[in-house]
Amino acid sequence: MKLGINASLLLLASLVALSGCAASQSRDALPSAMPAAHYSWMVNGLTNQDLIYVSNVDNEVTVYSASNQKLVGVLTDFTQPKGECVDGTGNVYIADYTAEQILEYAHGGRKPIKTFSDSPYSPYTCTIDPTTGDLAVADNGDSSQAGDIAIWPPGSSQPTRYTDPQILNFSAAAYDGSGNLLVSDSYSYGRQTGFAWLPHGGTRLFNVTVPGPKGEQNWDLSGIAWDGQYFVLDAYYVYRVSLIHGQAYYVDEILLDYPEEHSPSGPLWIYKSGSQMQLVEGLFDGEGGNSAVGIWSYPGGGEPTTTFTHGVDRPFGVTVSPKQ
Repeated sequence: MKLGINASLLLLASLVALSGCAASQSRDALPSAMPAAHYSWMVNGLTNQDLIYVSNVDNEVTVYSASNQKLVGVLTDFTQPKGECVDGTGNVYIADYTAEQILEYAHGGRKPIKTFSDSPYSPYTCTIDPTTGDLAVADNGDSSQAGDIAIWPPGSSQPTRYTDPQILNFSAAAYDGSGNLLVSDSYSYGRQTGFAWLPHGGTRLFNVTVPGPKGEQNWDLSGIAWDGQYFVLDAYYVYRVSLIHGQAYYVDEILLDYPEEHSPSGPLWIYKSGSQMQLVEGLFDGEGGNSAVGIWSYPGGGEPTTTFTHGVDRPFGVTVSPKQ
C-alpha cells in the first residue's frame, strides 16, 4: 500500500516518538542493572573485633577483621592515603598526603568524624601520645618549605609545629609509653639519618644519634613504632632501640622472613592480640607486582603466621584498631 506524503510523515513521527519512549524507558531501567557507585562501606557489628586498616596505592583504605583477615570494609574518601595511627579509644587517623589533611574515623566507622587541616604541608604518617591524646603528624617538605612535626592537642583546631634544621623531610614518628616522641627523616642516601626527640612536656626538638647494630648511623628507614618497651625501627630489617633521657642505645635485631620476592612497602605496626604481641606490615613484589599484608608473632619474627591479599594494592600504612 502506498501512502501519501502527509501520511508518511505522520507514520515517521509516530515511530520516532515510540523509539524515544523505548529509549527513555531503557535509560530509566539502566541504573538498576549497573554496578553500584564507588563509595565507602563497612559491615555492621564490628565493635567486638580487632580491625586492620591498610592504605593502598589505589587511594582506598581496606579494613579487615584481625582474627580471620576477612575484608569487612573499604574507605574511599582520600586522594592519597599514607600513614595511619590509632588512639586509646580505637579511633583511627589516616594521613591524606595530597589533600593535606588527616581524617579521623571511629572504630568500624564508614565516614570521618573529624578532619584536621594540615595545609600547606603534606602529612606522611602519625602517632598518638598515650599520656595526653595529642595527635602528632610527620610532614614531608619540598623545595619551597621544610617539613615539620605538627601536634594537635585534643579539641584543638590548630597544631603547634616543630622544625629541625637537620631534618627537612619528616617521615617517621612514634611516642613511647611516657609521651616522649622520637622522629626521623627517610633514607638519606649516604648522609647520616637524622633523628630527634621531643621529651614529654618539651617545647622543641633535640637531635639524637641512633646507633645501628655495628654502630652505623645510615638507616634505610621507613617507619618507627613503639612495642611497649622499645622503639622499633623499620629499616627493611627490624631493629629495637632504647631512648633514655635523650641517649639512644641499640638493643637487638628481629629477623622477619618475607614471602618470596616480597619486601616491606611501608611502616610496620605492633599490637597486642589477647596475650600475644603481633607485628603487621604491608608487602610488595616489585618484579611481579603482587601485594600482600603479613602478620608475624612479635618479637619472635621468622615466618609470618599469615598473609592476605584480598583488596590489597601496594599497601603503605597499616594500623590496628582494638575491639571496643
